[in-house]
Amino acid sequence: MGLALSPVLGILAVIAIVVIVAAAVLYRIYYQRRINRQLHDEAARPRRLLSPLAFTIITAFVVMLAFIGLITYIALASGADRVPEEYRNAIYKFNAFRTSELTGYRSHYSIEHNPGYTKSVEQHGDIRFTIFVREAGFDHYHPSFIVFFEYTGDEEVTWSAALGSYYTPDGNWIRHSGNGGMDFTDIFFGVGTSSIRSTVEVTAFFYGDGDIVNWPPEDGMGNAMAAETVTIRIP
Repeated sequence: MGLALSPVLGILAVIAIVVIVAAAVLYRIYYQRRINRQLHDEAARPRRLLSPLAFTIITAFVVMLAFIGLITYIALASGADRVPEEYRNAIYKFNAFRTSELTGYRSHYSIEHNPGYTKSVEQHGDIRFTIFVREAGFDHYHPSFIVFFEYTGDEEVTWSAALGSYYTPDGNWIRHSGNGGMDFTDIFFGVGTSSIRSTVEVTAFFYGDGDIVNWPPEDGMGNAMAAETVTIRIP
């Protein structure tokens, strides 16, 4: 869902550099041969040539213009222009909390039952997701969904995080929302809101003692001991 531009940028940048270097090398060979021919062949017609440095600068400029144009096209073709305006202007929030933060308005949330929400439970790998989706429409006072994350493996957890990725119903990426840096053990929870019908991919990350924390993760597990994703559809 959505095109990850970072790898594409890297590949295109490498291609652009290779094109510039190759063009510069080939032109220098041609330049030297042409100069030598004019020096040793009296019948050869003198021709004014760009210096290798000038040619390289002009080539780099042209290639960079093409590079910028291509990246702009890819960004437009894969990004916001495919997301309807009502989705770009909607409200999207997702935050994770320790269970010790079940206070204030959050004290009404429970892993067992939440009135007005439909409950489901999914086990993915070593992570159990207990999901509550709001049955009524959006309002500013009730989250669209609540999800509890439980680590059910055998390792000791020292650090946890969660990330929500919002998409339109037809699969176009809208935005990411989430947070990490929570030093709890086996369970935490997230609260999310979308003011419009959408799909959310919520990923929970559990890190063990000694794990290298890569947050936010660039892809996949981000060096986590356990990382799993659940899909939540907001009606």
